[in-house]
Amino acid sequence: MTVDSAPSARDVSTAGPRIHALDTLRGFALCGILIINIYQQVVFRGAASGTATRMPVPVQLLFYERFYPIFSILFGIGFGIFLRRAALRTRRPRVILARRLVILLLIGAVHFLLHPGEALTAYAIAGLIVLLPLSFLGGRAALVVALVLLFAGAQLVVGYGPIPGLLALGYALAMLGVPVALERRTGRVAIAFVLFAVLTTLWIVLAVRDVDRPFVNVIGGPGGGVSLLDPLAGIVTGLAYCCGLLLLLNTPLGPALSAVLSPMGRMALTNYLSATVLFLLAGPLLGIGSVRDLPAIVGLTVAIIVLQAVWSVLWLRRFRYGPAEWVWRCLTWWQRAPIRR
Repeated sequence: MTVDSAPSARDVSTAGPRIHALDTLRGFALCGILIINIYQQVVFRGAASGTATRMPVPVQLLFYERFYPIFSILFGIGFGIFLRRAALRTRRPRVILARRLVILLLIGAVHFLLHPGEALTAYAIAGLIVLLPLSFLGGRAALVVALVLLFAGAQLVVGYGPIPGLLALGYALAMLGVPVALERRTGRVAIAFVLFAVLTTLWIVLAVRDVDRPFVNVIGGPGGGVSLLDPLAGIVTGLAYCCGLLLLLNTPLGPALSAVLSPMGRMALTNYLSATVLFLLAGPLLGIGSVRDLPAIVGLTVAIIVLQAVWSVLWLRRFRYGPAEWVWRCLTWWQRAPIRR
């Protein structure tokens, strides 16, 4: 292939072997993000109407800022894997990646109109600013940069601050070959799970007992500061969830979990976008107006997850990609990819 030539239809459709554990983790993270996104939508509505706007404590401790770190790391891993595979098809893989991120930014900008708390725009911007320059570094150097960005971002910027570091961490893991070795490193995963689970439990105990924690002034922090440990606790909890799920995949429950979550993960972008539309359509019909409407919120959340799980399986029986994933791929390579199996 010449420098300026476009990939053939066969090149575009050949995405390379999938790492099923990553798809399963992505589907799992998608379910957790859905819960928080629905609550965020409810909070926005509650704030507008003057009703209760505080998430329930269990949601704050177990879900809030616990799943976007998983998704962010997986995004960085996907960036690294895509970079390697794109380099086999074109001599300018970073041009393809830049286009891919710009298209994601446009998708996120449209999605932002429906869901102001969406994260696609943050991923795209952080990818352009952080991941593209980072792609010139090796895995170990990228890991050092990731840890610096992660610690600094967690202290300096509320909410999306850790995202650049998490994306960089995912990229570094991909370059170090960690994803392809996940299923063979059960012992190390188990040790990591115990460590992260202990730290998570300790944090929950401190939070429930309302023990004072270190504070630091941050950009955008309410009241001049937020807990320094809050974002780090979310990341640790998310890593505990990841390790726990990876361990479950090596048990008799593994095939069932993969059968449900892996198709959802393969269609993560489609499901992420469609969940917003489903909530905006069904929420008013169910009378959801504040966080006090707990039965309706739980029912709608479960219904969306079940619907997406079923539809992902059925769709992928006939098609190679989800609808949004197919559009994203075609625009990335600027050529129509075959979608039917």
